[in-house]
Amino acid sequence: MIAAAQEVLAEARPFLEELETRLADEVRGHPGLVAAVGENAISAGGKRLRPVLVHLTSPDRERALRGGVAVELAHVATLVHDDLIDGAKLRRGRMSAWHEHGEDAARAGGDYLFARAFSGLARAGDLEGVEILARACLDLARGEALQRLQSHDPSTTVEAYLERISLKTARLFEAACLLGSRDARVGAFGLALGIAFQIADDILDCVGDTIETGKIPGADLREGVPTLPLLLAAREDEIVRRALAGGPLEGALVRVAATGALDESRALALDYARRSRPMPSDEPELEALTHIVIDRES
Repeated sequence: MIAAAQEVLAEARPFLEELETRLADEVRGHPGLVAAVGENAISAGGKRLRPVLVHLTSPDRERALRGGVAVELAHVATLVHDDLIDGAKLRRGRMSAWHEHGEDAARAGGDYLFARAFSGLARAGDLEGVEILARACLDLARGEALQRLQSHDPSTTVEAYLERISLKTARLFEAACLLGSRDARVGAFGLALGIAFQIADDILDCVGDTIETGKIPGADLREGVPTLPLLLAAREDEIVRRALAGGPLEGALVRVAATGALDESRALALDYARRSRPMPSDEPELEALTHIVIDRES
């Protein structure tokens, strides 16, 4: 199935090449400092999973490109703002926007990317697409607010964690599938896939290599973000619990790995990936994509 996943990415390469051109054109629409911030953020690259989802679920290439550009611009905007809020100096191995351009420029640059995400849909008269993306962006904001409320709280429940990542991450995966298909059934696939993606990402933060992930491991623990592996480990280990609550961090990340938290988290990620797979037999590309989400190192 890994080979099938790689085949999906290879098949999508022409689409992604055109997507990159359109992303750059959209960001350059209003030259200036905010456009420069946007260009730097876009040029950092990434997996472009959300545009690939639009591509795989859309019957129309132009709709796929329009939706892919919109959802990726919104995604990159969230990354620019997240790095600013979290004080993260690295993004995909490069200086984050705020660290390179300053806080005010990054804040404005993120807002600019959000605006450009909607402009292409609006120019095309795609009001349904605007509504889909607007709902997702509202949920992103709600998810960010929940993360602030849950910060440094090792008593956060798994249910509350899942609610947060559904809003903050998975709703944009759902939006990608809806922008392509306009089919609620396919949107549900995207939602489950997005939850699996975020759990896998939270595991990587505990065990990943900076060279592979572009981020320094342990960022969630340092910032007090109650991710699934940290919450499960905190139930078993008082040192992890105190670290997540804002106490001393020394040795805590190693102790997370010493508990069963990582294996439990992987099992739940796989469960959500399986939930996303019951698609019709004529959509094997979407099933193959689940392996890219789970079996990754960055």
